[in-house]
Amino acid sequence: MPTLAVQVQPNRSPALDLDAVLSLFTSAAELADAELEVSAGEDDGPYVNYRFRTRDLTRLWEILQGQVFWDQANGPSLAACSIVTCERNRGWHDYRLLHHYDRTFILDTLHGG
Repeated sequence: MPTLAVQVQPNRSPALDLDAVLSLFTSAAELADAELEVSAGEDDGPYVNYRFRTRDLTRLWEILQGQVFWDQANGPSLAACSIVTCERNRGWHDYRLLHHYDRTFILDTLHGG
């Protein structure tokens, strides 16, 4: 099943409330009929991975963009510390970079190159 992954690096946005992020992502998963899996780790700093599995990546990404990343109350600090990728039907052979906190990266679209 296609997967959309959001990696949050909280050190890049110290005021970020990870409990609020989990709540936002849980709501987004419910709206998009997606399964949400959360894991955390440490690699040059702490990170939290949120993996969404859904049959409708387009709907999920629309919800995340509209309600999470670009929402004035929540988006700026989250957008500043996260990377979003998606794996489509062929997994990492078919992945897209949809968002990166470093705005110099060239982003893909969900359906294009």
